[in-house]
Amino acid sequence: MPTIAIRAHGVSASKFQQLVNPETGEIVKLADLQPPERTATRGWTVNVARRNEQRLQQIDFDAIEGFPAFVTLTMPSQQMGDVSAAMFHAWLKSWLRFMKRHGLVHYYWILEFQASGNPHIHVLVWLDHDWDALETFKALRSWVGILNKSDVGARLQGQIWESIDVGGEINVDGERVPAHPERVLMYLAKHAARGVAHYQRQIANMPDDWQFRSGRVWGHDRGLPLREQQDFETDYPTFHRFRRLVRRWRLAEARQIKDAERRRAAIVQARGSLKCGRPDISPYRGVSAWLPASVASQLLDAAVSMGGENEED
Repeated sequence: MPTIAIRAHGVSASKFQQLVNPETGEIVKLADLQPPERTATRGWTVNVARRNEQRLQQIDFDAIEGFPAFVTLTMPSQQMGDVSAAMFHAWLKSWLRFMKRHGLVHYYWILEFQASGNPHIHVLVWLDHDWDALETFKALRSWVGILNKSDVGARLQGQIWESIDVGGEINVDGERVPAHPERVLMYLAKHAARGVAHYQRQIANMPDDWQFRSGRVWGHDRGLPLREQQDFETDYPTFHRFRRLVRRWRLAEARQIKDAERRRAAIVQARGSLKCGRPDISPYRGVSAWLPASVASQLLDAAVSMGGENEED
């Protein structure tokens, strides 16, 4: 039986796998039987990208207080042979400690690799006050200083800080994205979920040390407000109606995009969202989408109320 998972900003589906302890009658989580291994992360995998997207969809943006900004931190690619994953993560921790001393409230970071194999970090930060130009300069200079202490010649010009003024646009990896924390993270999540075949995901493009133990490639502070996921077990007819409704909603959203090229790509993607050549995942294809929890709940209610009606397009 399918299980529909509704989060604050997204929805997905999985095969219902409930185990019951025969002695106590308690429901046993699969993770209790085989806890996930988190110490030997090897870059971006399909599962890592999925967990990142689902966590992003749980963030309660309305509950976050602070001034948001988007930061990209880089380092020179020619020195990557001398930099281990442990060193890079230590630099990130040091920079976050500096930021916390100067007003950092919450953060979410994602690690990526450029075509040269050079890692860079996207960090969405929330600050306790609106930083001026001098404060942002000091924040970027602190990152450069941390690297310089390790004899890595980072340049201040290679670091990017963009305040997020809701209603406008900001630049993310060369693309213009609506200026809102949710839209920025949505873009990064989709970017990360494009698959391990993308050059920014391929293990072969990572430095040698990183190929065996890259450490985590995304993370956030423990206090980041999250909304609990809601799981709904359904029968297959209801589930099939639900995912067709999700596709219709995605098509309606795609047609409202103003940019012609982005609109065309979004429509093509939405129309093909139910197509899949893999029989193991095909029954659950097309439901993973970014949409508000209120919309997902309404679509599920509609799928239930339709009963035996045939809603094929």
